[in-house]
Amino acid sequence: MKRFAFVLCMLLIGQPALAGGDGGQVAVVEVSNLLPPPPAAGSAAARQDLQAVLAAQKSRTAQEMAAARADVEHSMFRFADAIGLTAQPSALPKTAAFFDRVAKFDKAQVKQAKAYFHRPRPSVASSQVHPLSQEKNGDWSYPSGHATFGYTTAVLLANMLPEKRAEIFARADLYAQHRIVMGAHFPSDLEAGKLAGTVIAAQILRDAQWQADYNATRGELRHALDLP
Repeated sequence: MKRFAFVLCMLLIGQPALAGGDGGQVAVVEVSNLLPPPPAAGSAAARQDLQAVLAAQKSRTAQEMAAARADVEHSMFRFADAIGLTAQPSALPKTAAFFDRVAKFDKAQVKQAKAYFHRPRPSVASSQVHPLSQEKNGDWSYPSGHATFGYTTAVLLANMLPEKRAEIFARADLYAQHRIVMGAHFPSDLEAGKLAGTVIAAQILRDAQWQADYNATRGELRHALDLP
């Protein structure tokens, strides 16, 4: 997985950015061109994917279900516990605006990939799966949009707050894992989301049109956390 993530980043670096109307660089990530296909229906890998979802469904506790439901929210502030942040979003307007922009950009990249791979959700693939929420019609399973956003957020936060890198990535892992607890995704959906999120974050970090907002957010967050 680490080797494949490295290859994806090399592919991204080799992709030309598209020029914006003002002559700047616009981040564009063709996620479907960078990910492997999901396990084929009926394959051993697909059966293993389904068994992982069913095992999580059987063992999930009330506490895990509550945490998974809370993590349905696409918000950087779901990472507040990992970084020790107590301030409300209203007190961090630059941070809230930046990560809202990230979420919208992330969703647009993933939407194209989901439509391309066209993988049914676990509950569609098997009547044995009883999800904790109803997904929108036509919102496909691969890659996981939540996992993609979680790892995009983790990479960006880890660059802003390198002192808390371990805690941030552990929280991203949990944020993604909660999608299996929800019965909304297969493990391979999360793996694809991790790769997609890493690449999208790398593109954001190298795109000049994101830099001013990124730096403002970094400064605001570090000040809120009393970091130099």
